[in-house]
Amino acid sequence: MTIVKVLVDAVGEYNTGDIVTDAPVGLVEIAKNKVRNAATGELLAELVDSNDIVSDNPSDRELELQVQLEESKAREAELQEQIAMIQADGEFKELKATAKELKIPGYTKMDADELKKAISAAGGEEDGK
Repeated sequence: MTIVKVLVDAVGEYNTGDIVTDAPVGLVEIAKNKVRNAATGELLAELVDSNDIVSDNPSDRELELQVQLEESKAREAELQEQIAMIQADGEFKELKATAKELKIPGYTKMDADELKKAISAAGGEEDGK
């Protein structure tokens, strides 16, 4: 089994930082012959000793993916918060509509908890409907 580390983007189907175990013959030949990019002179790929792979240091690609993951998690939390606000707003509107139907005085100035209590006291259901 030959292991090759790709050093630049678009070497076959591989990108920078990819470590290809059981690499195809063409990729192995590129690494063995130390083929370089004609325009930049960068080495395209290199052979890797299997002992070099076992490392506690994350690759640049792993670090980049970790940053993207953290950004995704932050965005998800933001979207979840927006969803919760929209749902709470919808519930609040329902409570106000119910309070209006029951003709509860001052319902427009009440918060959600006050509306639920007033609706319950006026004979509405526990959930304010």
